[in-house]
Amino acid sequence: MTALGRIAITGATGQVGSRLLRHLHAGGLRVVGVVRNPLGAALCHAAAPECEIRIGSLTPHDGEAHVLDDCDVIINCALESSGGLPRYAYTRNRQLVDGLLKARSLKWLVHFSTVAVYGELLGEWSDEDRSRRRPSPTSEYGRSKLYVERYAGRRARARGIGYTALRLGHVYGAGIARSREIVELARDPGFRLPFGGRLPSNAIHQDALGAAVLSLLREGPRHSIYGVAEPVRTWRDVFDWHTGCLGLPPVLPMADDESATQRSAWADRSVTREALVWLRQLPLKSLVRAPATFDLALRVLANTPDSITRRVSGLNRRTGAGAYIDRAAQAEASPLPAVYLSAGMPGPFLGLPSIPTTGLGSEPERARELQEWYDLWRAPRVRAATTMRSPMRARWM
Repeated sequence: MTALGRIAITGATGQVGSRLLRHLHAGGLRVVGVVRNPLGAALCHAAAPECEIRIGSLTPHDGEAHVLDDCDVIINCALESSGGLPRYAYTRNRQLVDGLLKARSLKWLVHFSTVAVYGELLGEWSDEDRSRRRPSPTSEYGRSKLYVERYAGRRARARGIGYTALRLGHVYGAGIARSREIVELARDPGFRLPFGGRLPSNAIHQDALGAAVLSLLREGPRHSIYGVAEPVRTWRDVFDWHTGCLGLPPVLPMADDESATQRSAWADRSVTREALVWLRQLPLKSLVRAPATFDLALRVLANTPDSITRRVSGLNRRTGAGAYIDRAAQAEASPLPAVYLSAGMPGPFLGLPSIPTTGLGSEPERARELQEWYDLWRAPRVRAATTMRSPMRARWM
């Protein structure tokens, strides 16, 4: 692998991007975080105060200088949002990829994708290589991420630029939403871990991710697509790590028959079955409550002209229909997310270096950060009262 020049990270204000900044900088690489505005720059500086932060557009017009023109490698952690318009998301993400590829010195694009390209409920693979090459997403999020992943690969290869896709598993660690969900489940007296936690987690600690990407940059890629997870870790390992760090009791196992029932509740879902139920019951709420038909609606929206979806979005905002749909979908969701019932995603996997004994990414540091974060978000918040009668009074939130 030739010597690396500057390495840019897009989406540097996110949970993954900001951690990557710290790891690559600590690894001695010349890393640049790119953000859109001063607020993003302040957030990046707080997370990685010694890193270079740039403010600018990633989609410059033809002839304009690119904020990353002097960068040899771009790690794309950014994802353009749709603003409620699924079809528009595809356009904006194509524009983002095309904008990144305009950087003059760019030689290698590393693009973050997701395990969701394999579907919500991962099954056992009869042909692992075929599953990796031809994934079948079952959600609009997975479909859109796979589309962008493939689009970026085609465009990069057409321009003679190296390309690597990283299908990221479930990231956990201090400050990460997945860890908060795990801790809240562990604190629930009624929660039981499906199959006793024997299933592969498809998860990766944020520091393991940072170390793995650093190793990839130093050694170069051997494959064009990698799974990014701790392949030997089960959900029991992940839950026990959280509860052990926080002094909580280990979660109890769920019986295999109940676990199989939970899994079947996800596996048996189909658009046809949900649609038939809806047709029998007729009320509109049956449509929006069914996850499979709700996803079908997203597919339709993804192929609907923007002019129509904008009008519908405006109507939803005025009538409050969006909040109703969210509540209805949550009410009918499976008791457990499918991630805790899935098989392992196919490889090859990005190599994971050994955990350091001290400093960034070490086990004591991971545990300390998790404890501090847990203490912060579980503490009650105090809001000052605004009444004239008792200006110094406060109430617990």
